[in-house]
Parts: sequence; structure tokens; C-alpha cells
Amino acid sequence: MPYLFSLLSAVGDNPGGAIPQEIRNNVQLAFMILMTLAAVAIIVIVLMQKGTNDNVGAISGSSDTYYGKNKGKTNEQRLKIATFALFSFILVCAIIVSVVMFVGQAK
Repeated sequence: MPYLFSLLSAVGDNPGGAIPQEIRNNVQLAFMILMTLAAVAIIVIVLMQKGTNDNVGAISGSSDTYYGKNKGKTNEQRLKIATFALFSFILVCAIIVSVVMFVGQAK
């Protein structure tokens, strides 16, 4: 891991390479805000998903008709994909924030 940071901070003695500290702080703040919004969206999406029991739904009710059951499966799939996409987005943002924060400090 220190090898990665040494590669990223190869430009001079300035921590973070040639990136000024003010810009690093602004990038960090922007990604933290995006991660917070994505976390709130994940909470809402998880609450919208159907529970393990077929008759239990956190926010939306379940329908017993054939159309309602099949429509629910496609909506459930969309919610699962959205949950995974938001989780991946938060993971990538966390990696970017950690690189921006700690690059140049592992010398």
C-alpha cells in the first residue's frame, strides 16, 4: 500500500503531488456530500424493498393479483440493482476520498 501512495505522490514535496491543499479539501467535501446523499438514498430504497415474507412490505403494500405479483418482481429487481449501484458508488467515492486525503503522507 505505501508503494501505491509513493507512486501517486511522485511530484515534489507537496502532499498530494501538485494538487493544492484547498482543492484537496474541496474535493473531499464534495465526495463526502455525495456519499451522504447516496447513503440516504440506499436507506430509502432498502425500506421500499419487499421483505422475506411475501405479505410484508416496508413502505409499499403487496398485491395479490397476477399482474401485481409480476409487476412486483420487476420493481424488486430494479430496487436491487439500484441498491447495488449506490453501494458501488459509495465504495468508489470512499476510495477516492482516502486517496485524496492520504496521498503524500505515506513517505
